[in-house]
Amino acid sequence: MPAYKEGDRVRIVRRPATPADAKTGLYYGYYGGLSGTLFKLYGRGEAAQAAVEVDLESLPEDVARRHLEVRDQMRAALTGAARRASAPGAEHEFRLRYVLLVALTDLQRSPLARPKVSNGKRD
Repeated sequence: MPAYKEGDRVRIVRRPATPADAKTGLYYGYYGGLSGTLFKLYGRGEAAQAAVEVDLESLPEDVARRHLEVRDQMRAALTGAARRASAPGAEHEFRLRYVLLVALTDLQRSPLARPKVSNGKRD
C-alpha cells in the first residue's frame, strides 16, 4: 500500500461493494471514481481509514446539484451574528465541504491538480 499523507490528491477505486462494506459503511458503489484531497488519516495498517474531501466536480450531477442547494440554503439562513462576523462586502461566502470516510485500501493516487475555486465558483 502506498504511503499517503494529508493533502495528497486521491481517487476512490471503482469496485463492487461487499457485505463487509455495508457493515462498516466505508464503501458504497457510488463512491467509486470520486476524486479529492486526502483530508485526514486515521489508524494504521489494513484498518487505516482516510477522510477524503471530494471535489464537487467529480460528484454525479444530481448529488452536486443537491450539495449546492443545501449550501445556498445554509447561506440564506445565516444569523445576524454570523453575518456581522463575515468580511465586509462579502456575500457571506463559506465553503460547504463534501467529505467521505473510506478505507485507505480503496484509494489510489490521482495525478489531477485540485481545481481552483474562488468565491465558491470553479475557475
